[in-house]
Parts: sequence; structure tokens; C-alpha cells
Amino acid sequence: MRGISSPPKSPDPTTERRHLMGRIPEHIIEQVREAHAIEEIVGRTVELKRAGASFKALCPFHEEKTPSFTVNPNRQTYKCFGCGKGGNVFTFLMETMGITFPEAVRMLADERGIQVPRTAGGSDDKERDHRRALYEALTMADRFFRHSLTTPEGTEARAYLNQRGYDDEAIERFGLGYAPPGWDRLLQAASRRVKPEVLLAAGLVQERRERGGHYDRFRNRVMFPIADLRGRVVTFGARALSSEDNPKYLNGPETDVFHKSSVLYALDRAQQSIRKRGEALLMEGYTDVLMAHMNGFDHAVAGMGTALTDRQAATLRRFASRVVLVYDSDAAGQAASERGIDILIKTGLEVRIAQLPEGRDVDEILLEEGPEAFQAVLDAAVELFAFKLRALAGRHDLGTPRGRAEAIESLVPTLAIVPSEIERDQLFRMIAERLGGPETEVALRRAVAQKLGRPMPGMTRPPAAEAARPRSAAERTFDDSQEKAEMVVLLGALDERFRDAVLRSVGPEDFQHPVLQRLYALVVELEEQGIDTDLDRLVTRTADDAEAAATLASLDLEGDLEEALEAHLRSLERRRRRARHRGDLKALAAQFGADPSPASGRRPPGKKPRSPEPNEQWPADVSGTPDPSGNPEPLGAVEDPAPPELEAPPYDEAPRDE
Repeated sequence: MRGISSPPKSPDPTTERRHLMGRIPEHIIEQVREAHAIEEIVGRTVELKRAGASFKALCPFHEEKTPSFTVNPNRQTYKCFGCGKGGNVFTFLMETMGITFPEAVRMLADERGIQVPRTAGGSDDKERDHRRALYEALTMADRFFRHSLTTPEGTEARAYLNQRGYDDEAIERFGLGYAPPGWDRLLQAASRRVKPEVLLAAGLVQERRERGGHYDRFRNRVMFPIADLRGRVVTFGARALSSEDNPKYLNGPETDVFHKSSVLYALDRAQQSIRKRGEALLMEGYTDVLMAHMNGFDHAVAGMGTALTDRQAATLRRFASRVVLVYDSDAAGQAASERGIDILIKTGLEVRIAQLPEGRDVDEILLEEGPEAFQAVLDAAVELFAFKLRALAGRHDLGTPRGRAEAIESLVPTLAIVPSEIERDQLFRMIAERLGGPETEVALRRAVAQKLGRPMPGMTRPPAAEAARPRSAAERTFDDSQEKAEMVVLLGALDERFRDAVLRSVGPEDFQHPVLQRLYALVVELEEQGIDTDLDRLVTRTADDAEAAATLASLDLEGDLEEALEAHLRSLERRRRRARHRGDLKALAAQFGADPSPASGRRPPGKKPRSPEPNEQWPADVSGTPDPSGNPEPLGAVEDPAPPELEAPPYDEAPRDE
């Protein structure tokens, strides 16, 4: 039997994760994991109820009425049988808090007083120290602004906030503050603790161009702290109190801890509510969001004053399945909504548009008419393509062929990025009904198919581009028995009793399920490095791969692992021998000039079988290679009984490398 196979050489996410994990020693990761009970970590976010040896709860990752989320204390894993998410303590924190794997390890290590060593003199240390200094500077500035609001100088700012409906409790709750007038008030306050260069890197001060030195970026403004998902202040939004100060609204610049394309205002406060509701309200301004939270709409967030970005949409998708865009009804608001729609659709989010009455803001409606009036605005939200059609009707004459054609052309890019084929099919019919009937539907389908490089209606063969398009894991289908067989083999490789026998008998190329193949390749590589890996360690090593984490959380076996493993390895060896047999027949047929197809297996007419000449080399042993016909048989495939001479040896007598 051949030795351990090497994993695929092409780069994959697993390799990237190993580089990331290499910064923290393996034994430290294990120590941190073992120091925490997963039920305690998960119980901070959801209410767990005992169910036999496990715990159950409503899933924190999707909206449901019947609990399908299970926590297994024995295996230290969680799994939702509704949405499929699963993993361990690290993946749970990564999913719920939006942090990286190293951040999750360090956070849990800090809770137990476990020291996470650093690589001496490494660039990672310098970067980490630099970022820590920026966070400390921003925290200091946050305290300074809050305190300034309570001083006599902050009277005007407090009056402005009270006028806008923010009482003292709300001001404290949202951390609102005040940047006093003057060129160096923050500089002076920070002089003993933070260097000007750090304040500059944090976006809190600016450089003087002529005389040198620095001056405060924010002066005589109401301050809104902006935090990341962990609640750490990363920058500030500022509103001018004087009409002479421009711009009216000012955000901090991009820094090493703040990237406006990936941050959403108040998401740190709204994430739990968004997850429970399965819906986020996306608004335009900070004051709108804060007033919404004060009135019970605590699933509201806002962008950073620019068009919605792909990264912001992807962040929302982690917490919600639906987004309601709440924008002004003016032309700018409509344009922003239409740009935002395409970005949100591409991530698979359901999108609805709630248009505010002309000339009204969210905070005005809530202050003057109350939560019921704003809820009515949300209830009247329209489906995204209905919104687009309404906007198109204002720009094109849909009563003319030219107007309808222009409208269809403008809808095609958005339709092409709808991830669900079923949803797109329904949209074709809905749009056609409003724009002209069956002929419009045909035109839409043709235009979208062309945009996607897919077959046009009536074509029998797909374009070359579609034929060559790589299929994602979601587009492939696997027989249940095959997938189960591959899961059994992976479980065997993770069990020290069977690991050696499995790794000698099976290589990554024997797997067809892409996630299971990737996981098995990682086990093989770790074994080659002398690292024994069990299920818990594999979960940890793939913590930031949601698909892998969910698959590992699903690994379970009813019955005896040894018995199931023996059956699958016997089956695999029989298929290899059959493949070798077909290879022999193919080689013989080729020598006699006959059709080498394995379908026949007969020698050419008039020919007699011959014996090999002395020293003649028969076809090489292809044990463990794919079927020569080009169609490898999966691990769990049902097969005809092998010929007697091709029967596999018993499981415990499997041949080994000499």
C-alpha cells in the first residue's frame, strides 16, 4: 500500500489559516480552549436550556421560533441544524463579534490570565503595539470629549443635544461628547500620556504646515464616538455648532484602526438585535440612528457618509438576512438607495426600501409623531425591484418600445447578480407583467443570460465560457452514502486507534466532497509534520473557515466506527483492484490494436492470450489511482461484486509499504 499522500500544492484557505495561527503556539491555543466551557461562552449571548447531555437555544445566527441550535459540552462544539453554522469557542466569538481568530484566542486568554507569547522583535509585535497605542489614544480622547460636555464650556452643546431630543441618560448611554474651541485643547490634555505623533496617527490632530507642530482636528463640535464590533472607539463623527464652521459634519480620517469602507455606525450596539430580528435598518445619519435606538428600533445602523460598500454589505450579511434602507425621498436619497441595492443583492440579502415623507428625517418623525408613525413608514417599505421600477417610470416613457427597452437594459445588471435562480425567475415574471407581458419576459431572460454568459433560450449547448466555468461547492451534489463514507474516513483519521491505517490507505485525492477533502488534506499534512490531530484540534485549526467549521460540527456516527471504517476501506481497496484490472485489460487491448475501452474486456477475434516474455514489465500497479476511464469512483459508491481474484484482504491484513 502506498505511503501518505501529499495535499494539493495549490494555495487554499487552510494554508492561509496556518500562517495566521503560526503566530500563536499550538499548546497555548489548546490551553486557552481547554480553559473555557463552550456553554459558558455561548450562554453569554443566548439563553441555553439543558436537553439531556446537551444544551438547546434559539439560534443567534438566524431568526427562528423553534430551537435548532445545540451546544455539546462533551465535544465542546455548537451546531445549528437550521442554518448550518457550527464550530467551537473561537468560531463562536469570531461569528458573533466579528473578530479574527488570533483576536478570539487573545481575548479568551486574557480572561483566564494566560500569557500569549510574542515573536521577539517581529514585525507583528510592532504592528500590534502601534495599534494598541492608537486605541489607547482614542480611548483617552473619548474620555476627554465626554468630560468636556459636562463643563460650563459644554453648555451650548448640551442645549443642542437636548433640543434634538437627547436627555442625560441618552447622552451617557451613547457616549456623546464635546470638542471645546481652541487649537490645542486635546493636545494639552494628552501631553503627559500620548505623544503628538500617536494622536496624529489616530486622526485626532493635524500637522501645522508652516510653523511645524500640531493642532486639534475637532474644535467646537458635538462628538459622536464610532466603534468597531468589539466596542472599541476607532474614530469620531463631529457636528459643527456654529453655522460658520464648515463642513457641517466631519468624520475622522482613515487610520490603521479605522477604514470607513468596512465600519457601520452603531453596529456594535445593534448586532444582537439585528441577529435576533434577522433584519437591519440602514439609515443615513448618526442622529437618525440614535433616535431610532432610543425609540426601540435598536437594529438601526448607518454608513460613514459615503455610498454603501461591498465590505459593509458583507458585514451586514453576517448578522441579517434582510435589510431595510431608510433614506430621504429626495433625488440624492433615491440615487444612494439604487447604488446600495446592487451591493446588498450581491451578498444575498433581501432588500426593501422605506421612503421617508418629503422633507422629513427619521429623528423628526420620531420626535414629533412617535414610534407608531415611523413603524408605519417601515410597514410601507417596498420590495427592491418595485422601487427600481418606480424610479424607472420617472425617467423613461414605459408606454413606448424605446422607453421599455431602456428600462430593461437598466434592470439587467441588477437581475444578473441575484444569487437565487428561483428568485430571479419570479422577478422575470413580475417585471414582465409591469413592463409589457411575455415579450418583455423573453427579452429580459435573453439579456440576463447574455450578461451571465449562459445559454440563450432555445440553445442546446452552453457557451464555452459557461462550460468552462468552475463550479462552486454549493453547485455540486453528492450522494448521501458517498458523503457519509468520506465522513467516516475523516473520523478514522482523527482517531488515534485507526489513524495510521487510514492515512496509509486513503489520500486526499480519494475524496470528492471539497470541504471534506480540504480537511483530510490538512490532517495528512499535519501528520507528515509529526502533529497528531484530533477532532477538537482540527476545529480549532479551521476556526475561521465557516464551511469547514459547520462540517466538523456535523461529524457524528451512529454505531461502531471501527466496523463502519472497515467496510469503507474494504470497498475502497476492491475498487482500486478493479481499476488495476481494467488498466491491465486496457494495456493488453492496446498491444493487440483493439479498442481499449474497458466496456468490452474481450480480446480481439482470432487472437490468443499470451504470457509475458521474460523480463517484460506488466502495467504498473495503479493502486490508489483514479479509474483509467477518467471517472473515479467515490468512496461510498455502490458497486458490483469484485471477481474472486480481486477480492481485498481483510481490513487488519491490509498490505503495507515495504
